[in-house]
Amino acid sequence: MKINMKLFRRKNGYYYVRYYRGKENSLETKDKDIAKELFRGLEADYLKGKLLHLQNYKTITLGEFRKDYVKNYRTGLSKYTTLHDEMSLKLLAEVIGDNTQLSTIATKTAKKSKIEEFKTALLARNVKPVSINSYLRHIKKALNNALESEIIDKIVKIKMVPVGKKLPRILYPEQIDMLLVKAKEKDIYEWLYYMLLLWTGARRAEADGADWCRINLKHDHIKFIGKGNHERMVTLLPPIKAALEPFKKDIGPVFPEQHLDTYTHHFKKLARSCGIEDVHLHNLRHTAATYMLKSGIDIKVVQRILGHASVTTTEIYTDVLDEMIKNEMTKFEYK
Repeated sequence: MKINMKLFRRKNGYYYVRYYRGKENSLETKDKDIAKELFRGLEADYLKGKLLHLQNYKTITLGEFRKDYVKNYRTGLSKYTTLHDEMSLKLLAEVIGDNTQLSTIATKTAKKSKIEEFKTALLARNVKPVSINSYLRHIKKALNNALESEIIDKIVKIKMVPVGKKLPRILYPEQIDMLLVKAKEKDIYEWLYYMLLLWTGARRAEADGADWCRINLKHDHIKFIGKGNHERMVTLLPPIKAALEPFKKDIGPVFPEQHLDTYTHHFKKLARSCGIEDVHLHNLRHTAATYMLKSGIDIKVVQRILGHASVTTTEIYTDVLDEMIKNEMTKFEYK
């Protein structure tokens, strides 16, 4: 059986062991022989646990699995990702029961799988398809981790709920100006936060996590930590560089500690005060992406700026741009 463990030494001289999915622990020794001995013991314990899983995988319940899933399988991720992991598995448990064996969730019965039961139940509750698909993605990730860890031996194909194509909402220049003016009057840091979203296309959590140690105003760039802890560098154009300069520090977070949902609620309230309805904080990212394309930036460059894994995700903004041009053309007339 393959053992997903590796012994290695860091530059500080101490030996570490790396487990499945990148989790690491220090062995707290610089002695190579001691480290090897400790590693052999850990390998034996690890293999014993693996065999136990193989012997008993049919009896492991959803409740037992979800209790330690986030702790043991989702280390190093943002708290918002793990929160959605927990929420998705909790909803699944509400529908099919915590005592349901994990192996039966991942397989298909004569009629339909437990996952299909879950989808049917949420649709009956009038949960939006886009929300159901979000839960399904987290559940799929959990089951795939269970499969890779040999807790289960197969997994049913999980199909997303069909969702009608809806173009992202964007804001127009006059709306952006109005929002920024009011935001600056109310809270200078929230104004700076909105500016960063608009001039970099960052996700709300990426902007909130901005740290001065990852901002180089001399060379005009910022490094964001995106999904999956992937780092990407984005150029800082003059408007956002000028906005950041008065706040410049050597180290520490750019923004005061605040829950992400607080930014979201404050933005909606701000938008309503400007007479702008049905707009969300994430629309600032949509707006940035669309105007990048409108300005002539190549779509593959926009993909890298936004941190999209596939250019297919970015292509939706070309549809937004087409729709925007179509709306602008209605103003055309001969007088």
